[in-house]
Amino acid sequence: MDWNGPSWTAARYRSSTLKQSSSNYAPPASNNPVFYPTWMEGYQTISYRFKSASFPQGRKILTLRTPGAGLGSCLMLPNIGYNPSTFPIHFIRNSNAQVYEDLTYNVPRIFEAFWTQAKVLGVQTNQIIDIDGLSNDLTTKCLVTGEGCIAPNARPPSTRVAIDFNGPTRGGGRVTQSSDVTILDSSVQDNVANTYYATKTFSQYNVNQDLQLFYKEVTSLRRKENDSIDGKVRIAAFLPKYIRGMDVSSNSDGDSYDDNEAVAIYDYNIFLQRIDETEAATL
Repeated sequence: MDWNGPSWTAARYRSSTLKQSSSNYAPPASNNPVFYPTWMEGYQTISYRFKSASFPQGRKILTLRTPGAGLGSCLMLPNIGYNPSTFPIHFIRNSNAQVYEDLTYNVPRIFEAFWTQAKVLGVQTNQIIDIDGLSNDLTTKCLVTGEGCIAPNARPPSTRVAIDFNGPTRGGGRVTQSSDVTILDSSVQDNVANTYYATKTFSQYNVNQDLQLFYKEVTSLRRKENDSIDGKVRIAAFLPKYIRGMDVSSNSDGDSYDDNEAVAIYDYNIFLQRIDETEAATL
């Protein structure tokens, strides 16, 4: 699986400007929100079951800067290989009958389900500013207390999400950390009844570790009877040579790999079941 997003330079977060406006250091977010079929509207429970991990270019080129190598290094699958307990997710349908993911609701839940020792403290997203697209700027932080949050069904579609969370570190103890993820590009295929296929390209920046990460998510969904949905999620992890060079000498073994091709691929099966808002609140 190859990288078809922007160049590595264009997709980078600018860590040297973190004290400036957040829009200055994040790469340009996609102006095209990812829309879903109408049968995804509302609340669902979702179960993830790990299927496999493979390394198309061999293991010797991998470092801890590979997406998925460490906890929280791939926000869409924060703990590769782990099978989390079932949890709720939410999709919004707006006045234009467009259905999209409620990132403010979903991202903290997937993060805590996969990393049970972490606690999300707040979440921010970008949002549509006019008919021409989305702003790179983040909304006011939505806290776990409810402060600063927009009502769930009033939230606009987003292509960037940032979270603050409290979690353990390799050195011991706990610390508040931040992670910021931008959807750079996406494509959707939904021309076959009761099926859906989407590809999203991500750039992620884990602020505390000064860690840049690039990956692609491929999701397929198939609607079944009784309001259930089966699907698959694949994450393709990429390791640009400039990132690998931060940890490994430039003349080390493995430098001949193709950094426009995935270095790791992670596969999960997923199972969704429709529930109502009251049921979601109990999970």
